[in-house]
Amino acid sequence: MFHKIRLKSVLKHSAVNAIAVMKLSKMLHKAMFRRHLAILCYHAIVSSRLEVDDWCFLEEISFRQQMNYLQRNFTVLHLSKALDQLLSGKIHEPTAVITFDDGYQNNYDLAFPILREMNLPATIFLTTGLLNTSDTLWFCRLHHAVTHTTKSSLEWAGCSYDLTTTDIRAKTLFVLYTKLKKLPHSKLLYENRKIILKLGLDADLPMELGAPYRMLDHDAIKTMASTGLIEFGAHTHSHAILSLLSREEQIKEISRSVQVVQEVTGRPCECFSYPNGQPQDYDADTIHALKSCKIRGAVTGITGPNDSTTPALELRRYGIGSDTSPAYFQLKVHHMIAQARGLLSSIN
Repeated sequence: MFHKIRLKSVLKHSAVNAIAVMKLSKMLHKAMFRRHLAILCYHAIVSSRLEVDDWCFLEEISFRQQMNYLQRNFTVLHLSKALDQLLSGKIHEPTAVITFDDGYQNNYDLAFPILREMNLPATIFLTTGLLNTSDTLWFCRLHHAVTHTTKSSLEWAGCSYDLTTTDIRAKTLFVLYTKLKKLPHSKLLYENRKIILKLGLDADLPMELGAPYRMLDHDAIKTMASTGLIEFGAHTHSHAILSLLSREEQIKEISRSVQVVQEVTGRPCECFSYPNGQPQDYDADTIHALKSCKIRGAVTGITGPNDSTTPALELRRYGIGSDTSPAYFQLKVHHMIAQARGLLSSIN
């Protein structure tokens, strides 16, 4: 069975590389998706791969390669401008939007110099309650704890988790992330803290300058905004999954985040990104709150291309992470992966 799975993986990898080499994806894009918009979703950019891999932390060398490809083959726009063109039917060539979720300091330290060098605009969505602090997101604290613990296992919520190797720790993190995300935000933070303490780490450890988990400060945001190359949107105030909050809590999370973005940048905040971003992570109350805050465009974590019929407050994105090879990146941005999945699902 293992050999069959391995062979299937090798064949899939070979097929992806072959399509990329033949430039078939570029030709099909122009033939089938000329009027569609590709929105890419990044998170953190790091100078070298983390000891325990996390999909959201992409190496700088890979990011540069991907930006080179976009510069050569796409028109790249801010989300706000791309939305205008999409809704008015003015997209006629391969067009992409570069977005970053969360608001890490490495977006400024590592990603911004590359974007500025290539003159590529981007949109960064800020978790505003963490700006200008040494605090970070709950899952970053958990990643740090699982990476640095000296323990070889974890007992939590009636289950035992193996921590014997770095690869196993990465898989354990994914399971923990998945389970914690299902909890209401206050409960999530409580349980996350409990896990970190069980692992023998400081649950309130300040994130020093240069740490991959460090969040943006106001000066960096203002510098990027002043260039006109980077626009900023809201990503809630505390990174809570909105559908697990009451309507009043959702309004507070969204409105506070929008207000802080406007105060720090000195510009209107018209774009938003849903934390986690899957269909179950937002609801009708969320959409209502966004409209009341005058948000024009909101991006999800749902994969796929966007056309003029895509709801402006439910735009799709392609997630780009640590396992995205150059060939797979090409197939994603040219909508080939989404097309293949659509064909497979229609057959099934």
